[in-house]
Parts: sequence; structure tokens; C-alpha cells
Amino acid sequence: MAGAAVGVAIGMLLAPASGKETKAKLLKGSNKFADGIKDTVDESVESLKKQFNSVVDGIAKTGKENIHATRDGMKV
Repeated sequence: MAGAAVGVAIGMLLAPASGKETKAKLLKGSNKFADGIKDTVDESVESLKKQFNSVVDGIAKTGKENIHATRDGMKV
């Protein structure tokens, strides 16, 4: 993804256009790139949160089961 962004930026810099046009194109391209990175990071964070919560829920469930089993085993 970064390589593609660099390639596009180089292409814009080498294309015949005024400085203002080139600057506007680079700014627009960099904003799109930043938005894409942000979306990717947000998706990764959400995925990690789900995985973390799943593991924590599993640990809590196992702990509760062990407590109940221990309590049942102690009843005489």
C-alpha cells in the first residue's frame, strides 16, 4: 500500500502540471492514503478487541465452572 502511494506521488510530481495543481493532487492523495490507513487500523483494533473479549469470556467461564465443581465436590 505504501509502495503504491509512493508511486502515485512520484507520478504526480513528474506529470506536467502547475505547482498548485500538483500540491492539491498530493494533498488529496495523502488524505486518501491516511484515511485508508486509519480504516485498516480501526478494523484491526476491533478484531483484536473481539479476540481479547472472547479469551477473557472463556477464562471467566472456565473459572466459574471450576468454582462450581470445587463447591460441589466439597459438599458432603
